[in-house]
Amino acid sequence: MFKVENADFIADKLAAELLPDQEFREAYKNAEEAIMRRRSAEKDPTPGRIEFDVDWAKLAETGNWFISCADDGDGMNRAEIELYTTTLAVTGANKNQSMTGNQGMGLKISGPTRHRQGVLIRSLKGKQRSMVQIGWNGKEYDLMPLGPKGQVVVSVPESHFPDFIRERGSGTVVTFLGDEPGANSVLPALRPNTWLYKYLHQRLFRVAPQEIVLMVRRPNLDLAEWPRTREAADKGRGFRLAKVEGTADVWDRAGSGPAKERHGIVDLAGDRRAGVSSARVHWWVLPPQEPGTEVARRTTGGGSLAILFQNELLDWRVGGHANPFFARLGVIFGKTRIAFVLEPLGVGVTSDFARSHVLITHQPIFESDSWPIWADQFRELMPEPMRRAIAEEQERLQDDDPDRARRIRERLRDVMQMLRPPGARRRPTEPVATEKPEPPPKGKAGAAKPKADAKDKPAGPAGAKAKPDTPPARPERPPRKAAPTGEDDALSHITPRWVTEAEADEFPIVEASGTGLRDRAAALSGVDGATATDLLLNREFRGYQLILQALNAWGNPDGDETMAAAIDGFTQEWVEQKLVEAVTGVRQLENDSTWTDAGFNAALSPEALTAAFMADRYHTLREVRRQLGPLRQPVLDSAPPA
Repeated sequence: MFKVENADFIADKLAAELLPDQEFREAYKNAEEAIMRRRSAEKDPTPGRIEFDVDWAKLAETGNWFISCADDGDGMNRAEIELYTTTLAVTGANKNQSMTGNQGMGLKISGPTRHRQGVLIRSLKGKQRSMVQIGWNGKEYDLMPLGPKGQVVVSVPESHFPDFIRERGSGTVVTFLGDEPGANSVLPALRPNTWLYKYLHQRLFRVAPQEIVLMVRRPNLDLAEWPRTREAADKGRGFRLAKVEGTADVWDRAGSGPAKERHGIVDLAGDRRAGVSSARVHWWVLPPQEPGTEVARRTTGGGSLAILFQNELLDWRVGGHANPFFARLGVIFGKTRIAFVLEPLGVGVTSDFARSHVLITHQPIFESDSWPIWADQFRELMPEPMRRAIAEEQERLQDDDPDRARRIRERLRDVMQMLRPPGARRRPTEPVATEKPEPPPKGKAGAAKPKADAKDKPAGPAGAKAKPDTPPARPERPPRKAAPTGEDDALSHITPRWVTEAEADEFPIVEASGTGLRDRAAALSGVDGATATDLLLNREFRGYQLILQALNAWGNPDGDETMAAAIDGFTQEWVEQKLVEAVTGVRQLENDSTWTDAGFNAALSPEALTAAFMADRYHTLREVRRQLGPLRQPVLDSAPPA
């Protein structure tokens, strides 16, 4: 019924929706299906082999470096290779064309639209060794003439196939010739040398070793040192084939602790009444990841979340982009040590054409009604090893950067000397503190009990009248330890603690006013504003979160997790400095007349500290951007995560 007038437009339009490097996924899937067909037909239990390698035959012929995908599947004969390369939405050899199966368009759409010089396909089946090239001929996508008389399907010698294909007697080689003449598709410009190795790890959940061995050539040498033959490459160092296992296997090995505690699966029931199907969450507790570790070389690390569909990982959320999703799953602390893969189940689960999003009832998972229900169910069923890891990280963060306090003291030393007014003097009746007071007990939320004012006390015996010209006597104040006099001592007298609003309820907050730390930037925890030792900083405060969002948008557009952590640490340091300065500066005004307990409580209430935070956001943004400057450029130059 349907006719196509401009197939090239359709190809370009569909290709525009594809993710980067999609053509290599399509080549892999075609190779995987060809191997499974051959193993089934031959009842062969041995695993098949797929190699993403230099096309050594083309290198010898042209001197150019082209990447190829070779497999020892069932191959194609002359008629099949022409049919499958020129027909969109072809049914295919598997006869499984469907919305959830092979759609018969992937490599034809993603290959020549991204490699206009062409995609070269050679296939061995029986005694036929055939080759075609599909690319842009200047007017349209078409088969390119290869023979002396303009033939588009030609025969090739057996030497054009790798040894493992010749030994099997069947297979296919797909070579990507790039977008420009002589392009290096083995290591494209501005790509790291592990780009394809990492892409396949991130794309695949697991590669079953009993079915397929997947290898990728990984160059670690300068281009001038690359070997010119496969024999030299296999014998040398720095240019060998490396095995791809999939993200799940990499995370399995990286997990810390006993096997039963480092990863597992949580089954989620969904909600049948709401039309939400079941799902399962694969989870991992990982050690802290540093650049250059095995996980970093192969795939993303902790703080990552992906959707699993037909053994492929899609809809990745990493770095700062993963924060709201982890929070929904109940992970506030220790995000960089935890990784998730969500596997939706049920008949309504599909993917879009581009294989970039997993859909349920025609909606991307994270935009569907199913996601919040699954997340809430996981939060209730969170495994104990993960809860312990979160608690460990929460405790560790309290002392994460011991040098931070020293840096803040050094920057504030001159300010501390400048802010003490010459006329201020300490109450003579109060001893100077010689040691830090004991921290207040936890579990008693709310403000300290206010002291009774003079007007609330009885003036004398019942019925007595105060003389109108005699002011009421000032009430006696109990002695207390005064704040330290030295600048460094005064600063070390305060302990900043980053907490959530719920955690703040466990501390006695000065001037809580029934609100505590909710929607406030900071609060003091202790008896009163003049002596409280703990400065609680609200990591959930919307003003703080907006600063993080602005800094990540400016310096971390790709959501790199290392950069996100740096932004968080730098911002916390400058916020701490600002509020420590506010507290110590007000306390330096102490005297025995105008600055009373009530004055300190009001000046250092959660509302007043919030005003101090909001009044100096410009300085915070400027200083954090200055610190991020040297780190920002490498992130902007790097490729976005798959």
